[in-house]
Amino acid sequence: MHALSRLITLCLILVGIALIPACEFTTANIERATMSRSVSEESEPIEETSSFYASESTIHCSVLMANTPEGTEVKAIWYPVLEDEEKVILDSSIVTMESSGWIDFYLQLTQSNLPYGEYAVDLYVENTYEQTVPFVIEPMYPDSYIKEAVIARSINENFFPTEVTWVFDEGLANIYAPIYVSGQPEGTAFGAIWYQHDAAGDRQVIDAAEIGFDAEGWIGFSLNLPNGLPAGKYSADILLNGEVEHTLEFRAE
Repeated sequence: MHALSRLITLCLILVGIALIPACEFTTANIERATMSRSVSEESEPIEETSSFYASESTIHCSVLMANTPEGTEVKAIWYPVLEDEEKVILDSSIVTMESSGWIDFYLQLTQSNLPYGEYAVDLYVENTYEQTVPFVIEPMYPDSYIKEAVIARSINENFFPTEVTWVFDEGLANIYAPIYVSGQPEGTAFGAIWYQHDAAGDRQVIDAAEIGFDAEGWIGFSLNLPNGLPAGKYSADILLNGEVEHTLEFRAE
């Protein structure tokens, strides 16, 4: 009788073990994770920050993996932090590692900027949640109706800057100065005056434009030179109702 009881107990234990889901274990772990504006060729963060401007079209999350076997999968999920609301995923991606090292997860914005506010990146190793990396999108100029003002090589159909830069190739025909405006009263006028700097540093006007704009959004001021941009220094005054609000400097070389 005792032997039968022990046999039944053993069978129950074996059945219980068989019903336990298989667990995947890995030695891989996240040694470090940080947000950054740019990365090196080895995906290391170059300019670490947790705060970005709405005019930035690429946002990086740099992750350093340690003790990582070949074939390890690391996943990143990007989303806005919204109180009492369901998580809205902006983007997600998976990288399969060959060994330990840096990963460059990035969010590429091609149509428009992220709204100002708080965001986060959730990181997973082999489908197991590991940590959250927070960041914020904030205005470049919080106390102005002109929240963002940059010089760019290209803009999209919504005038969002897709390639911000302050250095251009000599001979380029089109330069852009997109601005993002918000909160302005009806009838507000925005403008741009473009200057070329001479050897003494004095500025000569080469173009100007003004527009009335009542909505929130991007305005795409541009400088168009059929003969191309000569080498040298330049600037653009960004105007609010005829007064200089910001001055943006750039150069061609």
